[in-house]
Amino acid sequence: MLHRVRSSGWACLGGISLAVAAACTQDHGVLGRDPSSGAATSGAGGGPGATTSGATTTTGAGGGAVEPPGPTRLTVVNGISDHDAVRFCFLAYPDGTGAGVDPWPGAAAGLAFARAQEVEPLGAAIPEGTSLRAHVIAGDLRATEGLDCAEILALAAESAAPIVAAGLPVLPAPVFAEEKSLLLVATGCLGGEGHTHESEKEGCGDAYTIDTPTAGLVAVAMSRRTTFDRVSLQVAHASAATPVVHVDLTPGRDDATGVTLAQDLSYGAIAPFPPSTGLSVSDLGALDEVAIETRDPIEGTVTSSVPMREILASSDVPAADIGDGQGFVLVAVGAAPGAEQGGFWHPLTYSLLRANP
Repeated sequence: MLHRVRSSGWACLGGISLAVAAACTQDHGVLGRDPSSGAATSGAGGGPGATTSGATTTTGAGGGAVEPPGPTRLTVVNGISDHDAVRFCFLAYPDGTGAGVDPWPGAAAGLAFARAQEVEPLGAAIPEGTSLRAHVIAGDLRATEGLDCAEILALAAESAAPIVAAGLPVLPAPVFAEEKSLLLVATGCLGGEGHTHESEKEGCGDAYTIDTPTAGLVAVAMSRRTTFDRVSLQVAHASAATPVVHVDLTPGRDDATGVTLAQDLSYGAIAPFPPSTGLSVSDLGALDEVAIETRDPIEGTVTSSVPMREILASSDVPAADIGDGQGFVLVAVGAAPGAEQGGFWHPLTYSLLRANP
């Protein structure tokens, strides 16, 4: 038996000032319009190793970098640490009841942990011209087959429900009107029967208890900027249990040293901006031997190392598609670096996705 999770969590929303974003301490101003549109835009903490490409770069009236034009795209990542898969109900806010609204993705198996999927077409799942509240559902997802969102949320509210559900923070309507490549990540833990452990905060965040789950939302814009002879890379921090970290990449070559992709990366941030373009695909070496590491910003010690072969195994991006002139984002999800193994949570890993799907 599972139980209904109360609406909880927080969102780190780039460029949007909301009370629920009070926990965000790093600049996440990447969802705002570009300088050429007359409004300010900023990036989140570019680290050393970040370089500016002239291949696709333009500048606005104020001299700042401007994103290449492109249609609105939305990629969703499942970063819920304590379940194997989730589905979503994207409801208009405040009036959406879910009646007649199909859950997303359409298959009852849901979206697996650390997997990414584009919402295509956008209008098929996201209500147009209104604010949005996403509800995330986990547990025995077979019980959701054939149900609309109103029926699913009603089922989750029952005392002996086979599923859990949480309403995530509201996203304002203008978010989906921006011509950007948007990324939404459901984060933290939803809780459920047996989801308690002496090390649970390492898996789910400091605020987690079985009665106070930490399901939250990270919303950022991924940069479409690339350069023809380099691989463009950003890192998004969507692990509710992970503190501020440096993120390094160690190439799969014996003669190469590691490079810092993002420095002082905090929960809810994406960095660097502009993307890191310090490595070509040949510089990366053997992709199976590449590692993504986190370091303590004060001590400088390595706190985790995730091999790229593990990341690729759970990604829809084939290794053959990683090449010069392409842009990618690594999304950190799961438990804190070094969290105890064997708990009810997934360990820290990364979802690899195209920045411009």
